[in-house]
Amino acid sequence: MKTIFNTLILLFLPLIFFGQPVINADFISPMEDGYAAVKIQNQWSFIDENGKLIFDLRDDLITNETRTNAVDLGVASITYPLMIEERAVVKTVKDGIPYYGFIDPTGKIVVNQEFLNVSNFKEGYALALKLSEQVLGENKPLGKRVVSYFYDLVLIDTSGHISKYLCGPFPVSLSKERLKIAPPIVAKDLAPNLIAVQTPESKWEVIKID
Repeated sequence: MKTIFNTLILLFLPLIFFGQPVINADFISPMEDGYAAVKIQNQWSFIDENGKLIFDLRDDLITNETRTNAVDLGVASITYPLMIEERAVVKTVKDGIPYYGFIDPTGKIVVNQEFLNVSNFKEGYALALKLSEQVLGENKPLGKRVVSYFYDLVLIDTSGHISKYLCGPFPVSLSKERLKIAPPIVAKDLAPNLIAVQTPESKWEVIKID
């Protein structure tokens, strides 16, 4: 009976809190770009400048107990959910592999969860790791394609359209064991329209973003 009661509470939590003043929150972040992340019983949402939740509590927003110390502008650098330029990173898992996209302030997915990693938006653009495949042939006895996978570092706009390929391809093994953690976005912000990215050869290139 207690288990059923707890399950019902979790199901109705979004209805209880959505659009209401927040009480008994476990965590509230500083406000940035007009929104602050709120954690209630391991689920997250945002409050606006009126202190009201902007959409139902959910469990696919990105959070890390500790930020990475490596050079990585991707999801490992996000300590708690951020709504930057009206976009927040969300995650889905397919065949054990996490993929990332973005929602808007209504909670609607506006960038499909198809990237192996993403950064937060800055001046209308975000970095993303775009997965691709190359068919090498066919194993006729097994009736299977022989495929190699790779990803490119790309620049996407707020709708998820690829604006520019920055560098790549980086070879990758498409397995949940190898991709349980997102490949890093090894890049550095140098100036408002200037970034440095690390190439597959572990060299650095400076790229101007128009």
